[in-house]
Amino acid sequence: MERLQARAGLLALLLITVPAGAAPTAGSKAAAKPAAKAATQRSSGQGSRAVSTSKQPPRFAKPTKATGKGTPGKAAASEPVTTGPDMAMRRHIAGGPTEEDLRAGKNDPELSALREAEVALFPKPLPGVVPGWSWDVPRALDQGGPEIVAGAPPATRLVPSAEPQAVPNTPFLKSLTLPDIPVRFEERVLRYLSFYRESPSGRAIARAWAKKVGRYAPMVKAELARAGLPTDLVWVSLIESSHNPVIVSPAGAAGLWQFMPDAGRTYGLTINRWIDERLDPVRSTEAACRYLSDLYRRFGTWELAMAAYNMGYAGLARAIRKYNTNEYWQLVRYEAGIPWETTLYVPKILATALVMNNKRAFGLDDVEPDPPERFDTVLVGPGVRLETIARYAGVPRKEIEDLNPQFLAGRTPPAAPGSPAMSYRVRVPAGKAASVREGLARGGTDDESLERYVVKRGETVESIALAHGTTEAQLRLINAVSAKEVLNPGTVLLVPQSERTREDAPDADVVVVPPRPVLDRARRRVFYRVQAGDSLERIAQAFSVSRADLLTWNALDGRARLQPGMTLQVLVSKNAKLSHVRHLPEEKARVLVAGSPEFFEYFEGQNGKKRMVLRARPGDSLAAIGKRYGMSVGYMERVNRRSRNDALTPGEPVVVYTERAQPLAGDSLFREPTARATPERVARSSSGASGTVESAAVAEQPTLAGDGRRGAALLKNPRAPGPE
Repeated sequence: MERLQARAGLLALLLITVPAGAAPTAGSKAAAKPAAKAATQRSSGQGSRAVSTSKQPPRFAKPTKATGKGTPGKAAASEPVTTGPDMAMRRHIAGGPTEEDLRAGKNDPELSALREAEVALFPKPLPGVVPGWSWDVPRALDQGGPEIVAGAPPATRLVPSAEPQAVPNTPFLKSLTLPDIPVRFEERVLRYLSFYRESPSGRAIARAWAKKVGRYAPMVKAELARAGLPTDLVWVSLIESSHNPVIVSPAGAAGLWQFMPDAGRTYGLTINRWIDERLDPVRSTEAACRYLSDLYRRFGTWELAMAAYNMGYAGLARAIRKYNTNEYWQLVRYEAGIPWETTLYVPKILATALVMNNKRAFGLDDVEPDPPERFDTVLVGPGVRLETIARYAGVPRKEIEDLNPQFLAGRTPPAAPGSPAMSYRVRVPAGKAASVREGLARGGTDDESLERYVVKRGETVESIALAHGTTEAQLRLINAVSAKEVLNPGTVLLVPQSERTREDAPDADVVVVPPRPVLDRARRRVFYRVQAGDSLERIAQAFSVSRADLLTWNALDGRARLQPGMTLQVLVSKNAKLSHVRHLPEEKARVLVAGSPEFFEYFEGQNGKKRMVLRARPGDSLAAIGKRYGMSVGYMERVNRRSRNDALTPGEPVVVYTERAQPLAGDSLFREPTARATPERVARSSSGASGTVESAAVAEQPTLAGDGRRGAALLKNPRAPGPE
């Protein structure tokens, strides 16, 4: 009992003072390229408020050097220095956000501090909560209150509680001005109010928000009023993003309203590598007005509409059908009624609306809001650099970029060849519109030397640059292509005008195939180089073949992910149209059978080495042979596929990779037997294509790879007949 009471006391303390690390600081921007939150993905029930991609701090602080305190002349006792994981490297290995990233919160100081406070304010589930509410929250957790227990919630929590009591005649509560969305003084709403009013961290968050809302709240309220919606829905965007227009989550949510890409496109936002209108405060607010209006029309109350905005309308509709109630405050009382995040989401918005409508009551009347955004708008054609616009406006480029965060690559999107040119609204500082229009009319866009190019599947920045007679670095600079960005097919790039074209980069014609290539005389074979983000399904769709075919033709494990740089052989119909995908025809390929002598000769030659197969001397070991030829014993184990402790029989073959042209004195070469190719059984293509499928395989091989010449010959000449 004493231990439980101690835990209760600690929790009560946390309700008043959140750890210092949660205290908010000045707002910051998450300047990552966005991808954002969709209504359809919210329906998973997990919420989509995941975020920070910033590097995590070490778990333990590094010991500081000894100061003047302590025993003179005596160093402090040494302790092991423990640091946290390298999150940047973890994301590189994971190929994107880690599980911790996806479970983390948005990279905003106020949102992070509020999230930490909620752990103390609302332990899951609320322990010992009874129907109704209590204004003095800490007293509910006094020693005389209910015990805090771990594990499942009490049985009484499995059914909805009684109707909450009416608001008592409390002078403070009665004095509050209510927002234009319905407010119910339910327990969680009151806990948030107590936090904002009584907790140092809560007051700091409220003060930071009272300052930040000045920048966008007037615009958002005006758009909401124009759409006929309650203007206090502006606080939905504050809870979503802390009014940071460029905040982005690893789950893909972006902007003031944290749209996912699919939901953003549904509501009219343009999202591609050039422009992401989720980051445009005005356009994203217009989309949010449409979305909130649709949710209200579907569910009929603003509590349910806000809950659906958080968890997804489909998930909320399922919960309503399951528990047979359309009353939000009843749903939140059921076990597994709605996600925990959504349980807190609506009360958090309502409490924030009360605070922002009653600044004097919450000690915020002395906070000076940030000035609202003021700008002029200019219509600009495609492919115009923001730097050019800044020059005509006579302001730094950053000022134009800050006014137009939706333009991701430093210019308006170029139009695809043959498509009509579009105009884009670009914001410039107030009073600068006339000079920008005049400059564009007089001086043009400075980019007349560039032409538009549409990316094909399988193309890379390097291959496109080579084909257009420029460098990869220059092409990346022109189009603001980051080192990790993957170009999707159909992307429009700007490239220098040049007569030089070339399809393949150096060594692009070298491909490696499994020892058992599959040949189909009714088809032709082409090769595809895997790019980052590719999947078997997408590649199969691009070539009009099946996923099962790709697995069979390339000896792949369907459970594993494709890695960039792999080359897949694909058998397509002879009249297949492949202009939309970058591929290598077989007649232009140098095909190497994996593990064949030609394979090793080529790849070791790239490293300036030669593969030799030696005969072991009496008394030889892997370590001794490796030492003679400059190879570590570990590398000798890897190459020869055996343990360093295995005894070598005199005369048996041992493989070395060496820079020497000939064996050392005393060593002799082992003559490898030539493998004989034998025809495999006749089978039918898994895609059901007409024609006979033949498999030419390297016959059973000795410990070392056979020379594979027959396999290589068949690869070079698919018409070559197999042995009788």
